[in-house]
Amino acid sequence: MKNHELSILIFCCSVVCFVGCTKEKTFERTQVEGMVTLNGNPVEKGVITFIPAGKGASAGAKIESGKFMIPKQQGPSPGDYRVEIDSSVPTGKQILSTDGETMEDEFENSIPPKFNRLTELKVTLKTGNNQHLFDLETD
Repeated sequence: MKNHELSILIFCCSVVCFVGCTKEKTFERTQVEGMVTLNGNPVEKGVITFIPAGKGASAGAKIESGKFMIPKQQGPSPGDYRVEIDSSVPTGKQILSTDGETMEDEFENSIPPKFNRLTELKVTLKTGNNQHLFDLETD
């Protein structure tokens, strides 16, 4: 074997080893859809996020008229999740914008912290299609 052929063989083996060793781990994914209500009324606009309790893919979706849907391609992995739900609504007040010159509408999260940053919501997602109703009640 000539030096040139040996060099090509070593290069090819290195590429195969490198590609095989750096292959990104992918997670199985699942579809999630459902409804979010607050005090019996659909949450008009918001965001729902599924955060894995262990290993797995997280996912989120917009809430429109109380409904959300995450297709399998972008969905979370089967497993245990914390769920955070947020919905910003105008307070009716005006505040100074970040440019320091103009006024803009003030918004606040209509969802209590126990359902978002301090969430108490937990679900277990299975392989296949998952449907969940999040019927939230304020104290």
